[in-house]
Amino acid sequence: HDRPCTDRARSAEPLRLAMAHIAAYHAPTGDDTDDAEDGQRQARVVTTPPSQRRRRLATAAALGGLALGVAAVAGALRRRPKATDGPAFPVSLAIDEASTTCAKAGESCLSSQCCQDATQRCYEKNKYWGTCRDECDPGLEPNDPDAEPWTCRVLGINRAWASSIEQAKKTLSNLTVEEKISLLRGENEGWPADRHGYAGFVGLGHVYGDPWMPHGVMPLTMNDGPQGYNSYGKFSGKSTQYPSLLTVAASFSTVTSRRYAKAISEEFVAKGANVLLGPDVEVMRVGLAGRSFETLSGEDPYLGSTLVPVFVKAAQDHGLIVCVKHFLDNNQEIYRQSMSAEVGERQQHEIYLPVFKAAFDAGANAVMCSYNKVHGKYACENSDILRRLLREELGFKGFVISDWGATHDALHSSKAGLDIDMQGDDPNVRLPDEYHKLPGLLKDGSISQASIDEKALHVLASMRMSGLFEGRFAVPQQWPKMTMGVQRGEQKTLVQADTTSDAHRQVAYQTIVDGAVLLKNEKGALPLKAGTKIVMVGKFCDQFKDFTIKQGDVYSGGGSGYVGTDSTITPFKGLQASGASVTLSVGADGAKGAEVAVVCAAAHSEEGWDRKDLVLPEAKELVSALRSQTPAQKIILVGSVPGAVTTEWVGDVDAALMLFEPGEQVGPAVADLLFGKASPGGRLPVSFPEVSEKRFTQEQYPGVCPPPKTWCPDMTANFSEGVLVGYRWNDAKDVPSAFPFGFGLTYTDFKLSNFTVTCSGGQAIVSLDVANVGGRDGEAVPQLYVGFDHLKPAVRQLRGFSKVLVPAGKKAKAAFQLGPADWSFYDEATKGWVSGLSLGDEVHLSVGTSSGDLVWHSKLPAKCSAATS
Repeated sequence: HDRPCTDRARSAEPLRLAMAHIAAYHAPTGDDTDDAEDGQRQARVVTTPPSQRRRRLATAAALGGLALGVAAVAGALRRRPKATDGPAFPVSLAIDEASTTCAKAGESCLSSQCCQDATQRCYEKNKYWGTCRDECDPGLEPNDPDAEPWTCRVLGINRAWASSIEQAKKTLSNLTVEEKISLLRGENEGWPADRHGYAGFVGLGHVYGDPWMPHGVMPLTMNDGPQGYNSYGKFSGKSTQYPSLLTVAASFSTVTSRRYAKAISEEFVAKGANVLLGPDVEVMRVGLAGRSFETLSGEDPYLGSTLVPVFVKAAQDHGLIVCVKHFLDNNQEIYRQSMSAEVGERQQHEIYLPVFKAAFDAGANAVMCSYNKVHGKYACENSDILRRLLREELGFKGFVISDWGATHDALHSSKAGLDIDMQGDDPNVRLPDEYHKLPGLLKDGSISQASIDEKALHVLASMRMSGLFEGRFAVPQQWPKMTMGVQRGEQKTLVQADTTSDAHRQVAYQTIVDGAVLLKNEKGALPLKAGTKIVMVGKFCDQFKDFTIKQGDVYSGGGSGYVGTDSTITPFKGLQASGASVTLSVGADGAKGAEVAVVCAAAHSEEGWDRKDLVLPEAKELVSALRSQTPAQKIILVGSVPGAVTTEWVGDVDAALMLFEPGEQVGPAVADLLFGKASPGGRLPVSFPEVSEKRFTQEQYPGVCPPPKTWCPDMTANFSEGVLVGYRWNDAKDVPSAFPFGFGLTYTDFKLSNFTVTCSGGQAIVSLDVANVGGRDGEAVPQLYVGFDHLKPAVRQLRGFSKVLVPAGKKAKAAFQLGPADWSFYDEATKGWVSGLSLGDEVHLSVGTSSGDLVWHSKLPAKCSAATS
């Protein structure tokens, strides 16, 4: 949020204890198993020294136990067996614990669309079969006899919401008007009605003697962020600094997204925060955007719509309310609090809304409206986006919360559909919220009691959906009986708890590996052989703090998504710990005599302003100096980047490895990737442009001002490029990227062959063989793109991908399921979705390893067209 990364809640006392039952709540469930490969990966993480770990555990035992013990977390985070990732349709959350007609695990749930086990969901395979399961990854499953992919669409959202709303109405009927309004205002008063050490606090109690949980309504304790628990500089190092969400996007893996969300959620529970302010799901329009590293979607709505649902489900399994952000068209930081986005209806529906829809259909029950204006009206007082688009078209039934300070007028926001108003920040004073005006507006008739009730019902129903009334979010048993003041005294121990663990560091490490993108590997330059004499070149090889960075650090972007830590292991330290023969030099002059020079280059980005350019600082200078100095020396570039960068240096390196704001475990990950103990598993979630690419006019980005001004806070950005976002622009303009969306090499080679298209159950299924023709096991990511005439000006768009582990010399199957949604476009004339097939379009199918490397092209067969139109 637009606030300094500090917390001005009262300073909490040192850690004494954290509730041991929370660790028990996270005990292994039996649905996850370790494998040998994960055991090897675990051994590679540089962990807390044993002596220090023993002292911590001894202290914890004496004081009552840690909130999240290392052993408990390690069990809870055991990695499930490898599964195929792939295409996803918008999914829905199904929870109806009261119904005896709900299905048991393994039973068909197509009829009931709910599960007796509240931790499971009713997942659809196809129109003929669906069953209750703990989790589901779209695509093929090895043991299925029919060799058809799962859609993993979750059924039952309407039934679940209907039940939650009816129960919430009963609670609402017991509340006074003052209590209802309390649910709509972020606390920002003096202790104990302050934020309790969190980013935001909403509750019914206000003074010391008030019950902490009146009427059974648990306070909402909100915190940033979706990349780890942000302590705002107060307790640096006591929560894990995970890689960025863009790293998860680069993994092209639902398994990675799920594992990542589970680990972060466990730290939120241990800290006592029941609202996760994230994930960011905006589709990246502008490569320079300051928060590009925070998006789980990269530049493609289908990628985000596949990865977001599993993130949401994993967080809600821990009783968290998931608040996706930022709604809507928050695609730049330049004057984000006052600029206006002018966006066409087709672009809105095809590019920017789908990921939000996927999150809501997965059960996300809160959404944050953004700072910017849309068509001249602030997002948090814009009824067109909060009512027409959000409520009516997307069917959202949860609560809308403002970004911090994004509410400008209580009356306008109330009428437009804002439910919770969060006040702005100032380093020195407490700023009032706008919704403190609600009682006066109610009294003078400007707003109605029905409007207040509707907003409060949205909040209570969302709490019901996340199980906050049923105990799914773990709190100490004595808290519901406490007063505000007494609970506040005990709660501060949780906020200060050290929730890091070896298991969480392992998740951070594995996420880096899964999202690492190998751009170049000339003549098998990587992996390096043991004993290779290495010099690491560049100041950031052994430095993670930089005084020129205002927010964040070298390996983590700045802003509300930043997690402060003193535990970062630099690349140099990681190689040292691995036993490599390695020296360090800030400049090229110290690289003489080494067999391999590893250049460390880092670009930084942060909330509040966009980057000035896409250059990777120092990369060209260091690489050029090394190449001139020792022409035969092998040069490897390792880049830490917040998003797209230009690669004018790539011709002079032998190999290039890109990491997207990797976080504290960068060192161990780099060491293993360079020496082949791990293989880069990522693909580009954003296109890397050529230096000469000119994508936007001034009117499009950053925007224009009323004449004669050329630069002003109230500038207007015209999204006149329409649907040509990301690789769609490159394809339509026939301007190739330097490295296209979806691109990524591995340490082996793959061949895609034996393509078939069949019709089944009203769906088209594209199948293929993936052969590993190299000498190492590896993960391939075949991608399916679909095009049709009415998709123009776009040529094609991603509609399927599958991350497939293939042993060396072996083959594996991949399959994608397609239906009418995949060849439909939004028609502005009719204000609805129209099938291209129904208008006589031919549907073109293409499969390849990136948007720019498509090895198979075909048309949807006539028999499929007849069956699926």
